[in-house]
Amino acid sequence: MAHFNTCISSTITAQKKARLRGVVFDMDGTLTVPVIDFAAMYKAVLGEEEYKIIRSKNPSGIDILHHIETLSPNKQTKAYQIIADFERQGLDRLQIMPGAKELCSHLDSKQVRRGLIT
Repeated sequence: MAHFNTCISSTITAQKKARLRGVVFDMDGTLTVPVIDFAAMYKAVLGEEEYKIIRSKNPSGIDILHHIETLSPNKQTKAYQIIADFERQGLDRLQIMPGAKELCSHLDSKQVRRGLIT
């Protein structure tokens, strides 16, 4: 029985010490309302037919940056310009997700670090 009590005591102590140290967010659909039409952007980069072919092979999504790496340097430059244009337009329509400000304030009050990956 003493061993059992020691295990429970150790578990409770470990649980008390466990603390959320940080949160990593994505932007679209998490901190911001999605405003970029990614399908339209991919079609603009790839062309309608290429988009359909790649999409049929990858129904869960397209890794556009990986695909761009396979293009010639001139096509890569054009592709990145198209993406930059879509992102600039998205910035003009950027909206914070309801509750995001309150969540970040709560995390700040608990001294929980935040990170952003997008």
